[in-house]
Amino acid sequence: MKRIDLYKISFIGSGNLAYRLSIALKKAGHSVEFIYSRDPKEGEKLSYILNKDEIIERSNFNFTKYSNNLEALLNSQLIIIAVSDNATGQIIELLNRYKSNNFDNIPAIVHCSGANSIDILQNSLTNNIGVIYPLMTLSKTKPVDFKIVPFFLESSSDYLMNILQNICFSLGSEYTLIDSNQRLKLHLAAVYISNFINYLCSISFEMAKPNHISLLPLAIETIRKAFLYENPKLVQTGPAIREDFTTIEKHLDILSDNTPEKEVYQLITKLIIDQKKETNV
Repeated sequence: MKRIDLYKISFIGSGNLAYRLSIALKKAGHSVEFIYSRDPKEGEKLSYILNKDEIIERSNFNFTKYSNNLEALLNSQLIIIAVSDNATGQIIELLNRYKSNNFDNIPAIVHCSGANSIDILQNSLTNNIGVIYPLMTLSKTKPVDFKIVPFFLESSSDYLMNILQNICFSLGSEYTLIDSNQRLKLHLAAVYISNFINYLCSISFEMAKPNHISLLPLAIETIRKAFLYENPKLVQTGPAIREDFTTIEKHLDILSDNTPEKEVYQLITKLIIDQKKETNV
């Protein structure tokens, strides 16, 4: 059985990702040393949660502290930057202010962004830079089992890659090694299947009320079926693929006063019909 290596880890950020990943890592036995956040209220709240009995017992009673001073994090083995894509560069600039300082062990630094390249970390405090990107929608209000979360890893060194692989192993998560260009394409794909579908769900909810909960089995089966076959195109159903223009017109009549929703319906209907013609499905 593989031995699980545990690390001293600090987080920059207190949002959804930092919240869920820091809790999971501490439950896995890692020492989450510090939480740095520009929002003291959220940073202190996360550190408080990480020190609850049911969590701290699993990491040999290693206490997590909130800090508004980045220098406090620099004696950790690993710093995980879990902030918005736009804020990552700003954090690196702040960390670079400590380049001339002497620390016993300069930590490795990773970010969790699907859209940012590993290159954004170049010229930082260390040569051990990388990415640990979890492909999952995360929120503070809903727990997630990291055993079902795939991670995508990138690293500038074998030393850091070993750490990232061990972290995934400690979480029971599968991982794949990919470069920044591949990760960006994956991130784009995730936007389509998560963010865009969520927007379409919001439209559906409003239309179906008060019967919107009845859409849940259909939504689950649609996604399940799409991934069971060679290509989702092969299992497309509905009036567009049948070119049932009578039904399509009935739907458009209902949407006559809802311009954005009508535009979405017309565009996607056209794209499904065009796709059928192109692929002869």
